[in-house]
Amino acid sequence: MIDDSGTALEMTAAYDSYRLGRGSGDYLYLLYLLDDPVQGPSDIIPVYIGETSNIASRLMNHFRKVRDALPISEWEDDGSWGSYGKYDHIATVYERADSPLYAWLVDVSEVETGPYGYPTYRQELEAKTVGLVHSNRQFNRVFANRDFVPNRVPHEMGKVGPEWVDLENETPNEEARTAAGNTGHDLNGKHKANLWHNWVEQTIHKEIHDPEEADPIPLFETDENLVVELTDVGSSTVLKRSDAIDTRIREEGKRCVHSNGVKDGPNGLLYVMYQLTSDNPSPAEIIPRYIGKAEAYGKKNELSANFKEIAKNRTGTRSFARWGDGSYWHVGELSDTVFGEDSKKRSWASELFKQGTHQLKEQTYLWIRAWDPEKYTGPYGYPAYLAEVEGLLIGLAYETYPTQLLNHHEVPEDAPANQQEYQFQPPSE
Repeated sequence: MIDDSGTALEMTAAYDSYRLGRGSGDYLYLLYLLDDPVQGPSDIIPVYIGETSNIASRLMNHFRKVRDALPISEWEDDGSWGSYGKYDHIATVYERADSPLYAWLVDVSEVETGPYGYPTYRQELEAKTVGLVHSNRQFNRVFANRDFVPNRVPHEMGKVGPEWVDLENETPNEEARTAAGNTGHDLNGKHKANLWHNWVEQTIHKEIHDPEEADPIPLFETDENLVVELTDVGSSTVLKRSDAIDTRIREEGKRCVHSNGVKDGPNGLLYVMYQLTSDNPSPAEIIPRYIGKAEAYGKKNELSANFKEIAKNRTGTRSFARWGDGSYWHVGELSDTVFGEDSKKRSWASELFKQGTHQLKEQTYLWIRAWDPEKYTGPYGYPAYLAEVEGLLIGLAYETYPTQLLNHHEVPEDAPANQQEYQFQPPSE
């Protein structure tokens, strides 16, 4: 990747030719080191994994950013989150490694199956491969990805800067220790839709049919006609969450945090917004509309702003594990869209509400749990940490319910949620 033979760092001719030799497409790429003598896959050391539709531009940008981060001895912590960013990290690895930094790429359209043996697309493949590398005992300090890894990791990186990269003393992280020795399940012959329904059966479906659980829990407080109640928050009118879901969010959130920070155990909440097509639903009749997560760790501060209200037992719900009524959180953004103040949640408003009203088309529920990989198995039969399992589930749900899923990220650019021109007419005054 980098030619350091002259007075200034340049791209190697091979790297430049490699990146320019590709047109537009769906690419996954890897920046890596080699541990000589190379005798097998374990001697290929991943440094960074990414995906793009414009590989020539992306690899050019990576070279420039890494070049500008060198020499790493000039790095200074300015106190902001991301001060020790991924390019600083890659530059540190480059400086301290005996191996050159190499690049490899593949057009995902030419890949028959991903690492779990199923057809895939580039956004899903990135999430899968990052999760597998992060859970490997070998690569804790060298791997520079920030997305699809726990927020705890960049938070810890930021506290020590370049000293994070210790190539001689790799120690397994929490996720690698959890995954160690797990043999997984036999998935032979199953389709991705089967995997989604199996996971739903073990989680949402199981709790819906458990008389000791409150599920299914409506997301909103409604009347018998599914008109959502309204409440005032400051000068804004917002859709009112149900008391039951507020209780569930607080209960599950407190499994992750306490008044002084993050607890040992679950690192945050996994949630699925869904609808039912039956009063006694099978797993296939539980329709996912949105899948997401709220991590208890922040990237700058240990305690995420999304959990401060829960940790401090505050009555306010502005952020509220991402389901708050503030303007940058789910219910707040949806309220702003429904009442014509913004359009960030236009797809949600269009799909969930009747035009010109705050009346739901169908009852809408929220399943939200503190995600514990030792309690809940990932959908591919292995323990999957929170930042990993979100992407895995989105990929399976998209395969199974492509027109119903409202996630815009971690799905293909041509997914219905990204191509449909959603419209919503706010209520008239």
